[in-house]
Amino acid sequence: MDLLALFDLDNTLLDREAAFSRWAKSFAAEFELPDGSLTLIGQLDEDGSIPREEFFEAVRRAFGITTRIEELVSRYYLEYPECFTVARDTIDALRNLRSQGWKVGVVTNGPPSQMRKLESTALVGEVDAVCISETIGAWKPDPVIFEEAARRCGVGLQGWMVGDSVSADIVGGHGCGLRTVWMSRGRTWDPSELAPDAVAATIPQAVDLILEETGGSE
Repeated sequence: MDLLALFDLDNTLLDREAAFSRWAKSFAAEFELPDGSLTLIGQLDEDGSIPREEFFEAVRRAFGITTRIEELVSRYYLEYPECFTVARDTIDALRNLRSQGWKVGVVTNGPPSQMRKLESTALVGEVDAVCISETIGAWKPDPVIFEEAARRCGVGLQGWMVGDSVSADIVGGHGCGLRTVWMSRGRTWDPSELAPDAVAATIPQAVDLILEETGGSE
């Protein structure tokens, strides 16, 4: 049996909320934004779901910033990845999987700058493959990006997908035959959605669930 575990990046392997908060505080200080601006910036961000050009256009309108959107976006992609950190127990969990013969891949939607998050946290050395949607030309839940991740890992597409997005990670994983772990982030699963195989709050918990289900041991 191929031992393949694929992981989403933002708010799965890495805490995007914490990183964005660090970036937003620095941004607000630089532009001398008023008290309460961080709340509005967070609302405009929409958990990273809107294009950055649209995000910065909204930020410029809200605070009267005159810096060109192109400059703001360019600086964001340079500065924001440096705001990420990775939990020690996340690295230990990935190493545990790989020590037991598992191939570990990252499958993430987003621009090529996603790789800088992996590099700045040294996570790039803890996985066997990375697939970024804009680089691959396919976006989760498209099976193509999962297939490419398995190919780069050198195994067949059978195993697990771990992520926080219902549509991209859980529906996408199920759609190509993977079992799934939903990263809950304090949320409750909507029973009207296609259910994941397991729910976890942390990466170590997700890895433990995978190993238990597949007969692995720590």
